[in-house]
Amino acid sequence: MAAVKAPSGRRIWKAVRDELMLNLYPLPYSTIAPAVYHVYLHPEDFESIEPVAPRIVTQVQRALADEVQKLNRGLERSNRRVLSRLLDRETLPPLEIPPSGWEIHITADRNGELDRGQLGIVSTLAVPAPVEYGGTPTTRIVKSVVGHGRRTATTTDVPQAAAASKATSAPLARSGADSERARLTYQDDQGPHVFVMRKESLSVGRGGSSAWVDVQIVGSSKVSREHFRLRCDPAGHFYIQDVSLWGTSVDGTPIPPAVKTEDGVSGPGAEFPLPSRAQIRLADVLVIEFEAAAS
Repeated sequence: MAAVKAPSGRRIWKAVRDELMLNLYPLPYSTIAPAVYHVYLHPEDFESIEPVAPRIVTQVQRALADEVQKLNRGLERSNRRVLSRLLDRETLPPLEIPPSGWEIHITADRNGELDRGQLGIVSTLAVPAPVEYGGTPTTRIVKSVVGHGRRTATTTDVPQAAAASKATSAPLARSGADSERARLTYQDDQGPHVFVMRKESLSVGRGGSSAWVDVQIVGSSKVSREHFRLRCDPAGHFYIQDVSLWGTSVDGTPIPPAVKTEDGVSGPGAEFPLPSRAQIRLADVLVIEFEAAAS
């Protein structure tokens, strides 16, 4: 039996390109695509490409921008016609390049979900609320596993927090989408990290192809795939929820635990107020220093 080859940089690029093409969202005058891609590989496969992973990321970002420009110049008219039919539109509007560029992450699958040679890709797309119905915008999360001649995918639409325009009475000028709300500082098996929280909510954990997180911790299995969630309300107050098997504490005080069944976690625990500076402990294995941005 032939040995399974680790995915090459070119194969990673093709898989990311396919995710972009399969998950386009047309608007009246433009078409938007997922801007964030988390690529997971079997640990042994990741080890073989880890030295060049940063170069793969850089070149995939560049290749995505080139691909969009080619489509928009009409150099791939046949592809645009096919996409238009798939999306049930006579003409596909021009594709947008995300204002802040493409965000690509390549990491090892620490949850044993991928076989050698497979790729797991989690893409995210901010979908606006339908104009005719109003409502809340959503984040569309597509989780795909590619390999051995197959692609399987699941799509989840997660409601976003209230739009900034509905919080104009809030005293925080930093309520804009790109403003810093808080910082999380921690050290895991890959070294020290500082994560800047810019959204109204985020999730933290080991992540994986079946569990998308904003902040991925590389370390002990006592850190759950999704361990806790953070939320910032329009007034700038922070709240934390436990979503783990092993528990979460704030400044030494355990917060309300996740709802558990015999099969595992079935839902998050009650929200717990989070001070502007706090130590968040994941089980008994890792500490995250939380600090809210100055108002």
